[in-house]
Amino acid sequence: MVELDEEESEIYFDITRKIGMLTASGGEKLTDDSLGASQALKLLLLKRARLISSARQKLSVLKKVVDPLKGTTYNLFYCGDGTVEFTDGETQRQLDAVTLLLGVELRMAVDSYTSETDMDKRADLRKRFAAGELNGLVAIRCLDEGVDIPATRRAFILASSSNPRQFIQRRGRVLRNSPGKDEAEIHDFVVVPQGQSSDPAIFNVERSLFKRELTRIVEFANLAKNGHEVMRELLAIRKKYNLLDL
Repeated sequence: MVELDEEESEIYFDITRKIGMLTASGGEKLTDDSLGASQALKLLLLKRARLISSARQKLSVLKKVVDPLKGTTYNLFYCGDGTVEFTDGETQRQLDAVTLLLGVELRMAVDSYTSETDMDKRADLRKRFAAGELNGLVAIRCLDEGVDIPATRRAFILASSSNPRQFIQRRGRVLRNSPGKDEAEIHDFVVVPQGQSSDPAIFNVERSLFKRELTRIVEFANLAKNGHEVMRELLAIRKKYNLLDL
């Protein structure tokens, strides 16, 4: 679980309030991937998604989770396409920030795998990854579809869309059978704001948006060995949003 910091939470609730005003006054409904929504609503949902995708605290949580695993191989790191805005005003692509964290701070042998990577290098990276020459690959969306790397043991999902197809593909990417591979790990970085709005309209919108996120998490948990542990950790947030039925 990753918390938005105070500044990010203020922005989050402001965006959520605006989404609530549009859905209340315009008769719009929140649907998966904002299908049928107005341009104004789509922009707000996109802005909110990018805020969650590039939450600053994800980097420190990632470092804490990966540090004991830095000597391992067959790790995939899925980033968003947004930028991280640090408190000192500096901005950096999440992909670059994660690659720097892993490669410099944790001294892991990692490389980025994106649409900007030429096809020959992609093939070479997949070969080196499968051979255990790399600790991991840092990707945005290029590993979602059409690429099979069965040796993958762990996936760290720092950013994910609400599209079920994407997380099904990513889950499948990690769960491929491979010699010597008995199990796989999925680390899903779930973001929540600090505190809670006292405005019922904002709460209802927030609950509706988080419900879609929780649906994905519960699906992961139901298939996991530590599913009961995951659901216990989610108990407080499920109570907060009145989502105990999921």
